[in-house]
Amino acid sequence: MKKYFKYGLLSIAGSLVISSCNVMDTEPFESYSEDLVWSTDETANAFVMQTYNKSIPYLAGSGMNAVWEARTPNGVLCSQVGEGIDGLATELGIDVYSNYGFNRFGDIRACNMIIEKAAASTGISENKKKEFIAEAKLLRGIIFFDQARKMGRFVPVTKVLSVDDKEAFKTPLTASVDESYQIVMQDLTDAIAGMPETSQPGRANKYAAHLIRSRAALQAYAYTKKDSYLDLVIESSNAVIESGKYTLTSNYGSMFNDVDPYNKEIILARYFLKEDNSVGGFEELIRVYPNVNQDDQKESLCPNPLKDENGRSFEAWATLFPTQDLVDNYLVVDSKTGQAVSWFESSQYLENVEQLNPATIAVGSVDSYNRKTTNEARRFPSPQDFMTERADYSLFKHYAQLKPTSQKNISEIMYENRDKRFYATVVYDSCVWKGETVTTNMAGNIYQGVRDKEDGGWYNTTTGYYWKKGTYENSGAIHSAKTDYHYVVARLGEAYMNLAEAYLLKNEVANAVAALNVTRTVHGGLPASTASTQEQAWKDYMIERTCEMVYEGADLYFSHLRWGKYGGFSNYGDAPGAVIRELNRPVYKVEISRDRQRFCIGQLTLLKSWNRNFTTKRYLFPIPQGEIDTRSAHGILDTQNEGW
Repeated sequence: MKKYFKYGLLSIAGSLVISSCNVMDTEPFESYSEDLVWSTDETANAFVMQTYNKSIPYLAGSGMNAVWEARTPNGVLCSQVGEGIDGLATELGIDVYSNYGFNRFGDIRACNMIIEKAAASTGISENKKKEFIAEAKLLRGIIFFDQARKMGRFVPVTKVLSVDDKEAFKTPLTASVDESYQIVMQDLTDAIAGMPETSQPGRANKYAAHLIRSRAALQAYAYTKKDSYLDLVIESSNAVIESGKYTLTSNYGSMFNDVDPYNKEIILARYFLKEDNSVGGFEELIRVYPNVNQDDQKESLCPNPLKDENGRSFEAWATLFPTQDLVDNYLVVDSKTGQAVSWFESSQYLENVEQLNPATIAVGSVDSYNRKTTNEARRFPSPQDFMTERADYSLFKHYAQLKPTSQKNISEIMYENRDKRFYATVVYDSCVWKGETVTTNMAGNIYQGVRDKEDGGWYNTTTGYYWKKGTYENSGAIHSAKTDYHYVVARLGEAYMNLAEAYLLKNEVANAVAALNVTRTVHGGLPASTASTQEQAWKDYMIERTCEMVYEGADLYFSHLRWGKYGGFSNYGDAPGAVIRELNRPVYKVEISRDRQRFCIGQLTLLKSWNRNFTTKRYLFPIPQGEIDTRSAHGILDTQNEGW
């Protein structure tokens, strides 16, 4: 078995008790003897590895992929049985008291302890001192970066505080986003200088620090417009690419499941062992796998029930689903021209499908039937599908049927010849998932109406799709099933994406297109982009980043914030800092008939899912007002972010 660092609690004997302040936490979360911890390389190493649990989850942890993707056009949270829809996507679930990570003093304290105690230790070797300090700078830099990208400002505690540090407890917030990113960059730059070039899986090295610095520098540029940050993006991205230590995989999906968790493209990942973990412990499994049994399928007159003889192929609580908007980004290779085009523009689609007028769609236009014993109606579209208050966007974008001469069904025509990453990311009608041929068309074995709710949302799809990326091939899809798991924190593909964006911002179109074409051709299997203008290059780049980085640690949510800050071609020609249109519109679902002869694509309206909003104050989350009030009572006067 390959050796790696498992993320779990590491216990260290002994005890040390430190008092805490009610404004800024000074109390460690572990019980240990300082003399023991900092006396040898081995014991100090144990403390450092435990500190990973206080930092890395802000980049890659349970819910980071699935939940944050539901706040972009690529995904949704939609459940009729308790979970509802996402309150951040609607802005109904956020106010001035919302806390997106202000109080992380305990986590930061652990990083500061490593820096100070390792430097003062007489028992740790000099080489390890350097590495531990650099590692702690990386971990602290990650925490500061996450605070900066969410709230813009944070309390920059960079030393271990004790109860005697009266003035340090009054440390103000950073004065600006600019100051925040200066602190972030200093930590990440120091980490690069001191970290080793190689490491075991699960532990960071110099190139992980470079990749994270390139990520942070892009966000910093968007909010400060300092060109020096673009230079850092290019420097760090090229350092990773030119190191020769990482290679793009030919099997994109294998990086994110149990097929190849140590893939040579991965720079840093978090690994969990099945001895300590089950499906129910990971949002990317428990909230992705559906809950369907044999009785559901019989009642739904399903022609191809799941094959599990015990009646439970899937027993989880799916509430998070990909959208048709995401699926539209995966280009098709045109069967006649060989060019990469949108699926609905391809020769194979236009020659086989008759376009119908979306304005003529009525309840049941695509298909309808009644369930076996309850006689409940199942209709595509359903009455619910017409209940929207977003008349500024088409209620139905596509409505079509097969031509009599077609030799293929709708699902084959829609989903064949796609960007290869589509098949690794999305569960769609008639694909194979976890050894089962799953169907999401009407009366399909995991379709939206397979249970007793016509529009889905009882732990089954509301969009016609499920997430595949990040689901494991060889472990059960039942909540109690034991499973290994890992989250990819940093990988080579992102270095090409960050490089392309930096070159676009420098107006070096040819260099940008060359960078985005690397992942587009290797991972996507698509012909190279030939974009030669800023406008076309931005279009191809944003599609490419969506397909490459979807469902990875909130990457695309924060990418949309950057693109809105840039304005112009990255936000429909709008001014920098305007409303981000992609975060301010409804998303879409697909409905396919039982015979796969007809389909429509319309707004997701269930539970008012059409009500997505983005106001410009959300470029930064609030400084939690409760924290401001508490600090004010102790003489610390902070200002609130604009708009809150």
